[in-house]
Amino acid sequence: MIGQYTLQQWILYFYVYCFLGWIFESCYVSFRKKEWVNRGFLHGPFLPIYGSGAVMMLFVSEPFKNNLILTYFAGVVGATLLELVTGAAMEALLKVRYWDYSNQKFNYKGYICLSSSVAWGFLTILMNEVLHPAILHVLAVIPKMADGVFVWVVSAGLAVDLCISVRDAINLRNILVGMENVRREVVILRKRADIVIAVLDQEWREYVKNHQAAERMDEISKEIEMRLAKMKEMAELPKLPEPQKLEMLEVKEKIGKLKERGFILKRKGTGSVRTLIKGNPTMVSPKYAESFKQLKGYLKEFEEKRKGKD
Repeated sequence: MIGQYTLQQWILYFYVYCFLGWIFESCYVSFRKKEWVNRGFLHGPFLPIYGSGAVMMLFVSEPFKNNLILTYFAGVVGATLLELVTGAAMEALLKVRYWDYSNQKFNYKGYICLSSSVAWGFLTILMNEVLHPAILHVLAVIPKMADGVFVWVVSAGLAVDLCISVRDAINLRNILVGMENVRREVVILRKRADIVIAVLDQEWREYVKNHQAAERMDEISKEIEMRLAKMKEMAELPKLPEPQKLEMLEVKEKIGKLKERGFILKRKGTGSVRTLIKGNPTMVSPKYAESFKQLKGYLKEFEEKRKGKD
């Protein structure tokens, strides 16, 4: 026994609340988006954060179930700690946040916030007084052997789903890291191009001196195109010094390769990674914010083109 339930019972309740959480989140997000959204980290109809939260609330509030005030605060502390640890761990490993409270008052690094913690406390009372007793009543009519079979079957399916979903999340992380590396290399090449052009063009030196270099990738791309056009124009000048000519050719070649790398990385996101992002509309990546924004923009265009063909 773990508290008042066996391990098998805890696992069963975890799956039940995972499923109920998935129903609530998918219906809510689908209603707001006006299209069906399979909400969550997993491919199947389960949201582990809801199952974990529910089990945590039940477990920490068990010693105080006859005292609503202590039940409330136990739920606040337990669920908030779970949300904080889970959010921080997932961002550290996968470089994205699956929820973000940064725009909420009294938040801590976007992982938790006061309004959410207050809500967890009331939800803990609701679960103990209404929801969980109703679920126990429904599950009481199911034979224990059937419970055991259900737990084993779902556990096997969930393990497979988890492996696939973690692979997709790692792929997303690798795409973002790759895109960020491309962006940084493009910025370096932009500086090299400026140096090459400025050696022969006084006006360009003044332009670079007085112009704020862009940081957003779409603006950087426009600046790169402008520099490529300028280098093409200069390459046609008579008596162009050989060192400048070779430097221009090298910069142009490297920019071309980086563009191809960036395109390939974004194309990798059109499969299961796109499904992962679509199922988590609140997902953000503070560390790779610009690359994530660029990827989402590309996937949105991809989706629109796909719908247009249909």
